[in-house]
Amino acid sequence: MRFGETLKSARLRAGLTQLQIAQALGITASTYCGYETGKRQPDLSRLRRLAQLLHTSADALLSLPSDSPEIQKAPVHPVTEAEYEGLELFRSLDAHGQRIVRLVLDEELSRLQAAAFRAPERAIFRISEQPAAAGLGVYLGPDAFCDVSVRRSALPRGARFGVPVSGDSMEPAYHDGDILIVSDALPEPGDVGVFVMDGMGYVKVCGRGELLSLNPAYAPIPMTEGIRPCGKVIGTLDPRLIFPA
Repeated sequence: MRFGETLKSARLRAGLTQLQIAQALGITASTYCGYETGKRQPDLSRLRRLAQLLHTSADALLSLPSDSPEIQKAPVHPVTEAEYEGLELFRSLDAHGQRIVRLVLDEELSRLQAAAFRAPERAIFRISEQPAAAGLGVYLGPDAFCDVSVRRSALPRGARFGVPVSGDSMEPAYHDGDILIVSDALPEPGDVGVFVMDGMGYVKVCGRGELLSLNPAYAPIPMTEGIRPCGKVIGTLDPRLIFPA
């Protein structure tokens, strides 16, 4: 099956429209339509974002048929830049080098599984060291996430990453310094979400064509073509449930 047909099938299974995907990618609807018709091809960064939005993998979108068991599996975590670089390095090794890497990976996996058995109440959670503004926007990029150990029961189903709040435009629901728990789900009108526009991060209510604040002192922000939703806010993380390093 061609890439465009596989992409369309994955989108329909995810229950998303072409416009929703285009808005999430920061492109026009006609550009996205070109992906499905075969007139255009996404670059690597947009391919990875597509896989994240459609709860599948880039490899599945590129090479597996839409009815393949691999695509029917549970949602997978999006592949990071570092993971792609690691794959490229692995492929550049000869058979001996790849065998050594597998031995090291097996050893490390056993170590982590043993640690998880000793501390079953803990889970690893990614939190951005850069805040998302509940105000006029601050820079929010993918290059400043750190892994922390938290109490597993503190993470609701679907939790993917955390983002601190900066500002007061989302009071009284969210306050400066709160750590938001964000899922991969696309925020719909009425949902609170994390958005990036021109490199600036926002925590806002998703409106129809605009981002809304809960604090009436802040005016709505028009949603431009370049805005990108990063996920839906599904809770806050109590700092007392973060274990010391």
